[in-house]
Amino acid sequence: MDLVLKAPAERMEIVLKSLHTDLDKIVTLYNDNSIYYDCRDLRFLWDKPLSYVDKDIQAQQKKTQAASDELKEASNSYEMTPFNGMSKDEAAVLERRVDKLTAEYQKEKAKLQNFYAKRKSLEEERWSVPTDIFRLIYLKCNGLLPVIEKYYNKPVEKNKEQSERTEVYLSMSLLVSVHELCNGRQFEDMAAIDFFHALNLHQASKPLEVCRNEKVRVCYLIHQLSEKIDKGMRSEWIGAMLRNTGIEQEYYRSKYREPISDPPSKKNKEFAEALKEILG
Repeated sequence: MDLVLKAPAERMEIVLKSLHTDLDKIVTLYNDNSIYYDCRDLRFLWDKPLSYVDKDIQAQQKKTQAASDELKEASNSYEMTPFNGMSKDEAAVLERRVDKLTAEYQKEKAKLQNFYAKRKSLEEERWSVPTDIFRLIYLKCNGLLPVIEKYYNKPVEKNKEQSERTEVYLSMSLLVSVHELCNGRQFEDMAAIDFFHALNLHQASKPLEVCRNEKVRVCYLIHQLSEKIDKGMRSEWIGAMLRNTGIEQEYYRSKYREPISDPPSKKNKEFAEALKEILG
C-alpha cells in the first residue's frame, strides 16, 4: 500500500509487474505439483548433519573417558602418598600431574558438552520446521496475488506450460504402487513422476509405451483405474488413455475383462491379484 500511495507511477508499475510475475509462478507451480510438494518432509535435511555430530560425539566420548580414567588413576596414587612412603618432592610431582590431567579432562569434557549442545540445537531446528511449508508459502502468495492484481492492470500472459491441464484424476500415493507393479512390465521403463503425469493426462508428459504382448493387461489396468475416477470424468479419461496407449476402442471392450475370465492365464491371474491388492 505504501508503494501504491507514495511511489511514482513508473516505479510502481515495474515493482508490481515483477511481484505479480513471481507470485503467479509460485501459485501455478504449487497448483501443478501440490501432490508432490505436500508429501515432502524437509526435516530429512537434518539427517546428515545429525549423523556427523553423532560420530563426533562417539569419538569425543572415547577421548573424554580416556582422560577421566587417566585422571582417576593419578588421583588415586596421589591420595595414597601419605601411606606409600613418597617423599615431598615425589608427592609434589604427582600433584602437578594430577593438576595437568584435571585440566586436560576438563578440556575434553567441554568439547563433549559442545557437541551435545550442537546436537540439541540441530534437533530444535529440525522440529521447528513445519511439515507443510510449501502449502504455507502458497497460501501467503495466493492471498497476496489478488491484491496485486487489483492495482496491476496488465497481468502477465500465462505461457503454454502454465495453462496446461492440471487436474488430478488419480493420486500420487495410488500411482506409486501401480508404477512399481507395471514399470518395465506392462509399460516401458519410466520415472514414477512421469508415470503420474502421463496417467493424469497432463500435457507435455512423456508418452506411455506399452510393452510387447501386454495390451490385454493394460486394458484391464485402464478399466480398474477408471473405477477410481468420478463417473463424470471416467469416459473422457478412458478415451484419452486408449489414444495415448494406441489401443482401439473395440479391442479394449473385448479384452478388458480377460485377466479375470474363466479360466485366466497364470500371468493374467497374477497381474489381476496384484492389482486388486493395490486398488482394494
